Amino acid sequence: ERTPSGSLRLLSAEELKKLCRDYQELMQNGLKNGYTIKYEYENGDCIIIDNLAVGHRAAPEAHRPPQEQGLRIMHRVTVKAVEDFAPPFGLPQFMDISGPNPFENSDGGVWQGGGLGFRWDENIHMQN
Repeated sequence: ERTPSGSLRLLSAEELKKLCRDYQELMQNGLKNGYTIKYEYENGDCIIIDNLAVGHRAAPEAHRPPQEQGLRIMHRVTVKAVEDFAPPFGLPQFMDISGPNPFENSDGGVWQGGGLGFRWDENIHMQN
């Protein structure tokens, strides 16, 4: 979101929680209304998605212990584009997510350094 001066601002914890809840509701409605799929993996499957363009989430059972669900192995491949990603709205091309907040006017906004993610719902089990 932009500030009145035009710089970017981080969302507050409450704004970010609302955004995450709205996103989860959109995903749930997609399952009901047919614009989201639930894929049941089978041995030997290979799924390729554009991670930046496809909304996705792991099913709750994906976080069960391997003794219950079997071993879950995931590989990530990053393909270099023909040109650099350069957002037209002022985000830097590269950002150190482990470092301090890079935005000037955070005004109490959420910056979770280290790539661990933001806990928007304490009742959801997370396994990183």
